[in-house]
Amino acid sequence: MDVRRRLYEPLVSGSRAIHPLALRLGIEASVATPALAERIGLWAADHSQRHVLEMLRHDHGVPWSCTTLRKLLSSLSAGMAPYRQAAQVDRVVGWLHQTRTSTGRFQPTLAVGRDGVNVSMRHKEWKEGATATVSVLNRRGKRVGTVYLGQMPEPGQPTLTAQLTALLQDILRQVDAQGLRLVYVSDDGYHPSDYYHSVLKKMIDPKRPWRHLEWIRIVDYYHACLSIKQLADALFGLTAKGQAWAHQMRKSMKTKSDGITRVLQSAAALRRQYGLCGKPESYDQAYAYLKKRTHWMRYRHCRSQGLPIGSGITEAACKIVFTQRLKCSGMSWTREDGQVILDLRVVWLSGVWSEVHQRYLASKPMPDTQADMVTGTQPEQQAA
Repeated sequence: MDVRRRLYEPLVSGSRAIHPLALRLGIEASVATPALAERIGLWAADHSQRHVLEMLRHDHGVPWSCTTLRKLLSSLSAGMAPYRQAAQVDRVVGWLHQTRTSTGRFQPTLAVGRDGVNVSMRHKEWKEGATATVSVLNRRGKRVGTVYLGQMPEPGQPTLTAQLTALLQDILRQVDAQGLRLVYVSDDGYHPSDYYHSVLKKMIDPKRPWRHLEWIRIVDYYHACLSIKQLADALFGLTAKGQAWAHQMRKSMKTKSDGITRVLQSAAALRRQYGLCGKPESYDQAYAYLKKRTHWMRYRHCRSQGLPIGSGITEAACKIVFTQRLKCSGMSWTREDGQVILDLRVVWLSGVWSEVHQRYLASKPMPDTQADMVTGTQPEQQAA
């Protein structure tokens, strides 16, 4: 069935024309019904532009151009974005209430992480995007669920910092931090480290404004293992003896209460006794990395308390938020186009698509055609 619409053109110069029927039906970007727009948004969150256009043509007989598709996705993404945070907060708060009634010997855990991932930009440039995760672990230390954030490359990553901070503050306004373990697990790159020192360590408890929140900082175990391998290569070269030493040190670091101290002492003793087979600067870099972060590498204690020792959730987020969708063969992006897809994708991956889309639809204002006519809009029968 074909549906025709009329255009109401304003009598006053400079005013906008409207399609009352399109407004009544909630037509998205003047090209698709809300139901079709939602379906296309879900497709685009997980499929390339070419595949979306093919599915649209095959399932609905609609032969859109790339320009029309991008127009729709930009409109849908911008419309849904303001409702993402509230829906994610509700989801995390629900998980926390659920875990508090569960069984287990640990307190519920709110685990946070952030990481960077390189993205191919136009003009053959690679720049660092950023992703963040907020997860809930139950009383047995098992993950209940995760919500995601993603941001295209931006100097200093201020947008992701602001989004993650606002998300955490809103969660902790609704959930008492007492009886809850707050954990920050990441590698110790510049942006993850800066976020801990400049934001998390200074974050005030929303329910107790006279005190700071206590965050447990854990440097990712697997990044620490990379430094142990670097030490082994510097001490022994690429030999079986070096591999055996690295394996033993990784095990000690994870299972011994003073594991990281043992690693550093063993490496220093071997250097004094036998010298180095590799570059001194490589050894010094790895040794300094581990020594500086010793107090965040209490892996045996963390494991005994049911706390995560690896940033696998956030590392996986780099893959599912960025790599699987934005880093397919031949893809390159502008910051704006990539952010449209990321904003849709994190809503979908966080499991809050339905809630966000419903809130967006409910926010759309219904037109007052009588008021429009009073202010100079042509009657429908006279419109072009």
